Amino acid sequence: MELHRYRKGANAERELLKILSSNGFSILRSAGSGVNPGISQPDLIALRSGKILAFECKAWNSEYLSIPLNTFDDTSAWCDNAGADFFIAWKVPKKGWLFVKPHLFKRTEKNAIVSLKRAHAKAIQLDAILGLVKTLQ
Repeated sequence: MELHRYRKGANAERELLKILSSNGFSILRSAGSGVNPGISQPDLIALRSGKILAFECKAWNSEYLSIPLNTFDDTSAWCDNAGADFFIAWKVPKKGWLFVKPHLFKRTEKNAIVSLKRAHAKAIQLDAILGLVKTLQ
């Protein structure tokens, strides 16, 4: 089960990597990004002409996306330190990608959580993130 989940997540990361690369970004993929407690970093970092985008990628088929607070907070801090614009990239099977800003997640005692309904309502279009349209939502 864990291997299947890892492969699904890794495949989603590679898919997003190809999309970003085809839009002129230089990409860094941080394999095993969530395995070192206290030094979490985003799964993908995209760079182009001084623009730094960071993505924590998740591939879940669920009504909620939940990220452990330590991972969520450490990755957010990493992005703040690097000056990266941080997005959680949620790949929903048969529905595509949702790009969600961290402030949309609700905090519980152990996790940062967002509902699929809220993510759909508040997601930022990839074209806006990539700078292909003028403004972000």
